[in-house]
Amino acid sequence: MKPVLSVLSDSEIEVICNAARLILSKKGLRFVDPEVLDVFRRNGFEIADGNVVHIASDQLESALRTAPKRFVRRGASVDRDVALGTGVTHFAVGSLPIFVVERKPAVRRRPAELGDLKRFTQLSEALDAFTIGNPVVQPQEIPEKVMHLLWNRTGSVRMTKPVCCWYGTSRETSEEGLEVLRLAAGGLEQLRAQKRWAITVCPDSALQWGKSAIGVVVMAPAEVPVEVLPMPFQGSTHPVTMAGALVQSAAEVLGVVVLTQLVRPGCPVLYAASYGGIMDMAMGTHVFGTPESALFGAASTAVGRAFGLPTDMMQGISDSKLPDAQAAMEKAMVLLMPALAGADCITQAGALLDFALSASYEQLVIDSEIVHYVQKIVRGVLVDEATLAQQEIMNLPFGGHFIDSPHTLQHFKKELYFTKLMDRHPWQIWEAGGARDLAERAHLRAEELLAQAKPVQGIPRERQEAVDTFVAEICRKHGVDPEPLLF
Repeated sequence: MKPVLSVLSDSEIEVICNAARLILSKKGLRFVDPEVLDVFRRNGFEIADGNVVHIASDQLESALRTAPKRFVRRGASVDRDVALGTGVTHFAVGSLPIFVVERKPAVRRRPAELGDLKRFTQLSEALDAFTIGNPVVQPQEIPEKVMHLLWNRTGSVRMTKPVCCWYGTSRETSEEGLEVLRLAAGGLEQLRAQKRWAITVCPDSALQWGKSAIGVVVMAPAEVPVEVLPMPFQGSTHPVTMAGALVQSAAEVLGVVVLTQLVRPGCPVLYAASYGGIMDMAMGTHVFGTPESALFGAASTAVGRAFGLPTDMMQGISDSKLPDAQAAMEKAMVLLMPALAGADCITQAGALLDFALSASYEQLVIDSEIVHYVQKIVRGVLVDEATLAQQEIMNLPFGGHFIDSPHTLQHFKKELYFTKLMDRHPWQIWEAGGARDLAERAHLRAEELLAQAKPVQGIPRERQEAVDTFVAEICRKHGVDPEPLLF
């Protein structure tokens, strides 16, 4: 479907794109990792002050020509495949919160645990609104030095959907993470063909790429899709004006697009320039669930498309601490806008509250319903001879109805959305059923889905054995018991 929402004119998009090109060529971007700098140096890029890379327009255009405009991320089966760049918006659950918000037996925020990672993985797999999944939380009892192994192994073995792999923090962890993916895929060429896993790379500050860029150097040769994720907070890391924030974030993305294509021409790159919001000038905090975030997601989608790149808008975070009305309002707003603008993917769409610090089981279920609503809206209105119902209207007696019409029977399942979560009962029936609010219904639905969840085999058992052997070896090297990780 073509985008139905445009918040920028063609001339405004062109001005923003040209301004980003100017930033790249005149100011440049700082890359602090020596290996990353060596890639630019070997390819003849101008490097000033030891680590500031200047990217000329022709060098940028060369990279944009080889970066795919569309590609398919393969799942464990054909029905799990996700095609990006085709005009269909896909949604993914959120990732990396360190806390879990609970409602029972009392409202509290506690550190995420390994059991939460298991359960969130099951919910991510079960909720069909999300065609891309991941294990969601970072268990706080798991040492950081093996977290990348747990994450990549869980996403490979216990999910059938395309997933996000752990980000790069060093060459060693990147190579270990890549080896998990290679073994899970069945070999390097299979990994290149499947593109099931994607890596996210983030700058460490404004116009500066730090250690995460090493993930590109390690993963791009295997054609692991790269999600380039600046964090544009208006008024702090980026200009307070939205146009200025769009320019800076575009420059930050494009620098890594160039790096990726230098390392491996044809490696997929996703323009993921909307993981951010604003600096709340009253509180001095970074906030996500704002009208500016919604607008930025729509605008950034248009800018990414103008550069010919598939877009992934990292949105869906609420600043609310609980799965409440604030969370529902913020999430619906920041998910609907980029979807209407035609984003190829919207990541962070599920579970995240509390500035992305916390996850909620109830919120993940609610977010699944919000995504279904958004998908229904984005599909728009089908107008053809059958849906116009002209003859049916002509045949209708004045004062009649369509309740028992064959036309209604034929079309209602396709035309109407049937919710499993929202309450549509009259008051008396709602009250007799326990007078449950949305969060309570979501809690019960999450418990129901988890109780029904069956063991998932995301890859063949022989590949799982190879993955588990490797993960166990690295864990033992670091003095970590691998058994709890190999669930």
